[in-house]
Amino acid sequence: MENKDFEDLNDEELSELKDSLEETIQNRKRKRLAASKKVMGTKGIATAWIIIAILISVYRYISF
Repeated sequence: MENKDFEDLNDEELSELKDSLEETIQNRKRKRLAASKKVMGTKGIATAWIIIAILISVYRYISF
């Protein structure tokens, strides 16, 4: 289907093309969602470690 005009496609070929495009779009959405969840997880862990480090520093400063 690479070099065909869309006008020359029959209903079955158009349906296949539509299904293929929808599947590709859904796959890309899933990949983006998975990637964004992974990034948010690592950002959350980094933020937690920073907060823990600040709390330890404040505790040490106050205790001495």
